[in-house]
Amino acid sequence: MALGLLMVMFVVMSAISVIGLSLMYLAKNSRKQRILFYVMAAWGMLIGAYSATSLPVNYTLERLITWGIGFLSVAGILVYIRSEEEKARMAARLLVTASVAGGIIKLFLL
Repeated sequence: MALGLLMVMFVVMSAISVIGLSLMYLAKNSRKQRILFYVMAAWGMLIGAYSATSLPVNYTLERLITWGIGFLSVAGILVYIRSEEEKARMAARLLVTASVAGGIIKLFLL
């Protein structure tokens, strides 16, 4: 029963990540794009925290790596807030994408 719930959680988290990241890049309206950016940044931080707290206490290096993956979203938010040009905002979106994708990969595959 527990493995079935983990499988459902994996599918739901993966679907939210793929759909959210796709919509973040495909949205035409800048307001919707901004909202999706912040939602996906929060999602990346949540995945990072969830992944780090699921590891045992003596896996210190792995926990630090996972927290680092989660903090990529924080860096993305800071870049997004401080920038006015589109290239820097694209870099912020790429940081959030790396955070979400890296968090999912670290949580379920590594």
